Amino acid sequence: MLLSGCSTLKLVYNQADEAVYWWLDSYVDVTDKQKPLVKDTLRKLHYWHRQTELPEYAALLQKVRAMAPNDIQPEQVCAISQDIQNGLVRVLHQVEPEATQLISQLNDAQLQRVRKKYDKLNQDWREDFWDGSEEKRLRFRNKQLLNRLEDFYGSLDTPQREMVQQWLLKSTFNPATSFKERQRRQADALQTFSRIAHGGSQPSNVSQSQLRAWVDRSFTPPDEAVHAYSQTLKQENCEGFAKMHNSTTRAQRERLAENLRNYENIVQSLVLKK
Repeated sequence: MLLSGCSTLKLVYNQADEAVYWWLDSYVDVTDKQKPLVKDTLRKLHYWHRQTELPEYAALLQKVRAMAPNDIQPEQVCAISQDIQNGLVRVLHQVEPEATQLISQLNDAQLQRVRKKYDKLNQDWREDFWDGSEEKRLRFRNKQLLNRLEDFYGSLDTPQREMVQQWLLKSTFNPATSFKERQRRQADALQTFSRIAHGGSQPSNVSQSQLRAWVDRSFTPPDEAVHAYSQTLKQENCEGFAKMHNSTTRAQRERLAENLRNYENIVQSLVLKK
């Protein structure tokens, strides 16, 4: 949502339940029988999120804004990243019973549709991050990262742009390893969904446990080498961002703080009081 920009954040969030419905429908082609469950679940999730999670987002934005004027350490960046991940996990756990119920209703055609959707997304991922020359891939990643940074800090000068490029050049990012893990997560998802969908009279708490275990594996790869690779990338990104932030001018930090304040005000205005 933050990447959508301040001007559209409120509009996007207010229609989040509808947006998520159409996103989900693009994966499974929700049937008329499943539609009431999905719509009701997303409506309740949206209501809960406005009451429970938005105050957490506002507090996190306030915390980051307080850090903006000062130099920062990689550990601080990683802690913020972990807070964001924890928020996503809370949402997934909140919707777990209803998600399990929906997955138990998926038919073979819908599971096949998910597989085809994954294949299409994988093709797009390969075009951006793997296919072509190393120079082309680096150019894409560099442009992507610069756009995100300049959304918050404003224009970066030449030394800062060179620093970002060196950050990416020295990265241990390996498209083959990342793609293999991406496929592993997708295969794991399909196997888990199929197991739940074909579970028959399997107790709901068993299916729900299977779904939660899948979520855990999505964030923590079971392969120790891949997990170590993932942790290394996270640490490199924390270090790269901290170094880049510490190179910024007072004006750039003031712009970052102002952008964060704007987001914080919008999030606060969206909070549904209990």
